[in-house]
Amino acid sequence: MAAAEEQVRAEVAAAKPEFTAFLDGFRHREILVPLDDQGGIWSAELAGVRWILAFSDEKKLARLAKRGGDAGIGVRQPGTLVGESGKQQWDYRKVLGWRLLDSVIPAAGRPCGVALDAGSDGGTVLPPVEGIVPAKATAEAYAANNGRPSRR
Repeated sequence: MAAAEEQVRAEVAAAKPEFTAFLDGFRHREILVPLDDQGGIWSAELAGVRWILAFSDEKKLARLAKRGGDAGIGVRQPGTLVGESGKQQWDYRKVLGWRLLDSVIPAAGRPCGVALDAGSDGGTVLPPVEGIVPAKATAEAYAANNGRPSRR
């Protein structure tokens, strides 16, 4: 078992520079964030974490729209994308990645991460852990504060 644990540690250490570069790139680019029918950020709940669905480009968002997605997505400006089928319309906003991680997620008042390019082969999750989101917005901070937002 110790050899397997060492292997996992080695793989994590090797992936760290690659992930750090990915995270830095995410923080400095515009991300498309679909809106729900009330103008709020489209998200999903899984295992006690709220996941903001975000996309790196319109093509990836359109692919999800083509598959049907959520019928609750409304038609509001700015930026309306019509799915390839022409039936589903998605409103979205362009948000810089750092603003999503450093401002929007802490304002959620609960553990919240980002599911980038959900439903695509290159999809990635940015969980609510230190190093990705501010310390006060990590899942651990909420757990330590009985599910309430941390003040630190």
